[in-house]
Amino acid sequence: MSCKIVIPSMGRAENVLTTKLVDAIICVPEKEKEKYLHYNRDVEIITHPDSVIGLPAKRQWMLDYFNELFMLDDDIAYVQNISRNHGEKGFIKDKNEIYEIIQNLYFLAKLLEVSLFGFSSKTNPLQFNEFKPFTLNGKITGCSYGAIKSRNVKWNADLKVKEDFWVSSYVMYHERRILVDNRYRFQQKETFKNPGGLSSQRNTKTEMEAILEMRKYFGESILLKSQIKTVDSSVKYNIFTKYLI
Repeated sequence: MSCKIVIPSMGRAENVLTTKLVDAIICVPEKEKEKYLHYNRDVEIITHPDSVIGLPAKRQWMLDYFNELFMLDDDIAYVQNISRNHGEKGFIKDKNEIYEIIQNLYFLAKLLEVSLFGFSSKTNPLQFNEFKPFTLNGKITGCSYGAIKSRNVKWNADLKVKEDFWVSSYVMYHERRILVDNRYRFQQKETFKNPGGLSSQRNTKTEMEAILEMRKYFGESILLKSQIKTVDSSVKYNIFTKYLI
């Protein structure tokens, strides 16, 4: 039993980094198929209609197409085992090992009947809690997460950004559990600077609009950056989830 590993991509045909780390399918708009085939030889490319616009709509299309999948952003630079603090900071370079890490989490999600699953967003091994290698009340991080089709896994196509917060909040509200493997993290390259993908839509205005829209739906479960003492200072507007289960 295994799930497909799929990379949603757009406008980065010549700069897909993630396939260097793990074998995966790249999902692109129909109009960009030939360009992606040219720059990504020996990689399976699938296309969605050009009418599917925006990352939330794209993720929904992919889930409807595959039913079960694990999604990775196209600009993943490295995978890190943050449960160990030695030897190049626990960086994992073996493609097969990364593949197995993803499939093992998928298998556990199926066993626990969890619809949404992903990995840690912690950046420092010192933040790892050895007594909580897994949690069921966290949120997924947008660059690396999986979904198993259910009526509760759906994205809000009106949001241009923060789709990971939206789907986490929606699934947590309806199902009361999201599986997170806190031992590993998938790190993107220059998330807010890399051209293509969401870079043309992500700015302080769209970030704040998404935050305010989610607060209409989920209220005080969505905490503003100003309410949290420890935050990522590189992101002007940010939010955090506080789920009551």
